[in-house]
Amino acid sequence: MIGFLGPSSTWAYSRQKCPDGRALSLEWPPGRAIGPLKMDQIPSLDFAMYLTNTVRFHLGQLYHLFHEKTFMDGLHEFYARGPQAEPLPGGHLWFVHFLLIMGFGQALLSGSMGNRPGGSELISRAIELLPNSFGLYQDPILSIEILCCLALYLQSIDHRNSAFLYIGQAMRIALSQGLHRELIGGDLTEEDVKRHRAVWWTIYILDRRFSSLMGAPNMIHDEDIMVSLPDFGHKSNFSKSLTLHVALSRLLASVLENVYGKNGELGLSFLENTQEVLRNLSGLASDLEESFEFRFDHSGPTSRVAATLNLYYHQCIVLATRPLLMCLIREMLENITAKRKHRQLAAPIKALLKTSQESATKSLRILLSLQSQHLLESFLPFDLESTFSSAFILALMAIIPHCPFKDVTEIDTSFYLLNQMIARGSFIAEFRKDELERLLEFLRLLNVELSATTPVEPQLGYLAATATMNVAGHFTQDFDQTKQAAQLPPPLEETSAVSGLSPNQMLSLAELLDHDTAISQADLHWLWTSTGVADRQGEAMYHVGEVTDTWVPG
Repeated sequence: MIGFLGPSSTWAYSRQKCPDGRALSLEWPPGRAIGPLKMDQIPSLDFAMYLTNTVRFHLGQLYHLFHEKTFMDGLHEFYARGPQAEPLPGGHLWFVHFLLIMGFGQALLSGSMGNRPGGSELISRAIELLPNSFGLYQDPILSIEILCCLALYLQSIDHRNSAFLYIGQAMRIALSQGLHRELIGGDLTEEDVKRHRAVWWTIYILDRRFSSLMGAPNMIHDEDIMVSLPDFGHKSNFSKSLTLHVALSRLLASVLENVYGKNGELGLSFLENTQEVLRNLSGLASDLEESFEFRFDHSGPTSRVAATLNLYYHQCIVLATRPLLMCLIREMLENITAKRKHRQLAAPIKALLKTSQESATKSLRILLSLQSQHLLESFLPFDLESTFSSAFILALMAIIPHCPFKDVTEIDTSFYLLNQMIARGSFIAEFRKDELERLLEFLRLLNVELSATTPVEPQLGYLAATATMNVAGHFTQDFDQTKQAAQLPPPLEETSAVSGLSPNQMLSLAELLDHDTAISQADLHWLWTSTGVADRQGEAMYHVGEVTDTWVPG
């Protein structure tokens, strides 16, 4: 099955049409009747509780996939009556949910076995038992939890189209129940309201995340949402993490809707929209540092939740600045074809590229820290996508003429991380590794062409074209070593995942772009060196940043 990918998709930058569901196989009814499970496929009570806790640990602080009391009451009742391979009377939907949680837990524990994901037998049977739309509406809230759980599992095994369909179905049910608005009246208890809100915002987060991966529009606009975040008490980690998770998802939606052009081109309002993203990021940086700071200096326990939120933050930066990078790559290719001289980058553009480079580097170092604590995810898709997109950005940045940021050593880190995921059974990581190797080989050949056609123009602060990032040296002499990945990546120098991040400096970077919004952007002249005040300010800001290394977010 081939799925089209929009311009904002991470995958679209390695291929425009992406095979779906090729990495791991899953039995799909009615193509093949699954039939009742064997009793030895049903986990024992103690193992079922362990699998439930596994799902809770990996996902419970960031998503609402099941209601604690309702699910656990059903679990104990199910085993008290003697476990069955088929649903009990009146418990059809709960049994489907049970199979999904058990299958998800098995996958999180064991990853993939061969080309079959962990828990696939239970998941396939759950899909076969999933009722039609009428049956789902018998308990719409439980059905939404089921669909969210199924969608996230399918996303994790690279069945992206099916995952996108199921999260869309969950969203439609939620909208038809009015979950996007405050529920007033009726016989809802306070616990019901909390559950409904948590369900809604989980759909919202997954819809935004899946849309960004597919490059598809978001299903609902923020101005149409009038429901509050759930309040589980001011000391609740779930309330804090969900609030930030929603804010990051909202920012991601803004990036996709406003920064990316409808046809994949830089829109005329690109700079203005990028400014708005930077301003929003400055506020989120303070919240992250206050509640979910991720540190590298071993001064405290490594938090998986803090890592996930910080990775999401840096992913927003990478996505916001990536169209600019692709525009520069296209300009470079056109210059090579026309044998034109490569122009100098304007200082504000250097500042944006530096921001992107820092976020990509920080993402890889967060992931490396997680790996050292055995917290790197090999089944859930988001660590893998952060690894791939960060390496992709760093590799492309290394080939752009007159770009000051040509350090490819962190690409070794990405291969190390991919190899660790592969060793834990991630077939999908093998696909991404192959794509990254193909990209590096293409850039190696492109660099040969670039070196042959571009005269040497030494520039202070970055490597000359013929010395390309040791580009020529690294991509030719050390290319095989890069593909294998160093066993011990470079040590971390920063102490925090947002070290050096100043909201005021982020705002200054946004204001630095103001001068460009007053001119015509149709010809993209604003990308190159000018003699304006803002450019001189940007150059000064850039040089100060090189000395202090404190102005760049991330």
